[in-house]
Amino acid sequence: MSKHSVAHYQRINGGRILPSRKKRSSKLRRGILRCLSILFVLCLLALVAVGAFLYLTPAGRVDRGTTYILVSPGAKYKDVEQQLQNKLWLRFPSAFRYLAQWKGLTSAPLRSGRYAIPRGATMPEVIEILQTAEQVPLTITPTALRTEDELITFLTSSLWLRADSLRTLLRDSSFMARYGATSETFRAEVLRQPFTIAWDATGKTLLDSLHSGYLRFWKGARTDQAQRLGLTPLQVTTLASIVESESAKPDEYRRIAGLYLNRLRKDMRLQSDPTVKFALGDFSLRRIKGEHLSVSSPYNTYLVTGLPPAPIVLPRTSTIDSVLRAEEHDYLYMCAREDFSGYHSFAADYATHLSNARRYQQELDKRGVN
Repeated sequence: MSKHSVAHYQRINGGRILPSRKKRSSKLRRGILRCLSILFVLCLLALVAVGAFLYLTPAGRVDRGTTYILVSPGAKYKDVEQQLQNKLWLRFPSAFRYLAQWKGLTSAPLRSGRYAIPRGATMPEVIEILQTAEQVPLTITPTALRTEDELITFLTSSLWLRADSLRTLLRDSSFMARYGATSETFRAEVLRQPFTIAWDATGKTLLDSLHSGYLRFWKGARTDQAQRLGLTPLQVTTLASIVESESAKPDEYRRIAGLYLNRLRKDMRLQSDPTVKFALGDFSLRRIKGEHLSVSSPYNTYLVTGLPPAPIVLPRTSTIDSVLRAEEHDYLYMCAREDFSGYHSFAADYATHLSNARRYQQELDKRGVN
């Protein structure tokens, strides 16, 4: 630029030499790029913070102990997601779904089973449990079940197994033969003690587990004790079911067992009222009358000599042990005491028994018990 041009430029711009348009544009671009870089870093940090928050925050809003998610065979991801929402109340359902998709939970076949989600588990932890964790088995303890329907309902109520599937197996005589049982006598193999089973177990697996527990229970000393009494394990369990149905007082069980063993040895009918209730299928009866005693059934011990074919209720294992250690005495008769204490009056002869029974019947009449 010539001196004349510079002087002219200075006059026009107040004596200052301004940068060229090209230089100004370059400086502006650098400023914009710097702002964009800062904004990008801030967005990246925000994304990292959000991601860390989602990864570290409990997946659900339920503040309680362990939650169990049940994945049935053939279940779809949506079924499991709905269960998670209902049980955990997912904090961020959409974020959970996206994370599940990213980790392949929504596309891979779901593993059936019962999975434990601990309190405070994060979304990645929940997904990992469903993908790789071992399922948690159930511990089930049978109660005082009486009929096949009660047994089936109880066993299937906590499992994925359907009632009709289990009923089909129990009524399959060829299948029951593998246990040396029938659908009726298999009830004796269901012990009132805890056993563990997978939530998605098949009917075969369930029955195998019950049978294995039964064999362990009777292995060794108990079988020897039963043989000394001249009974099989099935007969001991059946007798225990009658003993337990006769009295709510465990301290009487050995004496009652001894009484029934005495009758069996003499080929006397057991004449047990609870067996009549079972034969009638009416467990609400408070008083057994003459018309009840004529019901035709192998369980009616007023008509049939010997033990019924199977238990009339699942007895406690402690009652089975009481039968195996039955008292030795001469009693052949028993009758509920007239004081309604729950205990019984025992007799070795029929005359004494009639006297005991008369006092009890009079008290029933007095109290209006029908």
